[in-house]
Amino acid sequence: MAMDGITEVLAVLSVKEAAKYACVSEALVRGWLREGGLPHFRLGAKGRRGHYRIAREDLDNFLASFRVTKTGPEPVKALARQVLSHLKIS
Repeated sequence: MAMDGITEVLAVLSVKEAAKYACVSEALVRGWLREGGLPHFRLGAKGRRGHYRIAREDLDNFLASFRVTKTGPEPVKALARQVLSHLKIS
């Protein structure tokens, strides 16, 4: 069975595949892995760099955490209200 077949069966992605799937750079995916926000597997011998593998379901859940569902006040106006709250603005 080809490697692509195994990836489909196990539903795991390499860093390159995860980046392509999420439409982001490989560097960004590696950053998410380093920060610990994106669950992953690290394969390889102990003490070696190894390879990252990311379950597609984990990536989907991680990306869903970035979904913006409600927009608030415009950021500049909200910040101005906070900083200038002691002033009366007409």
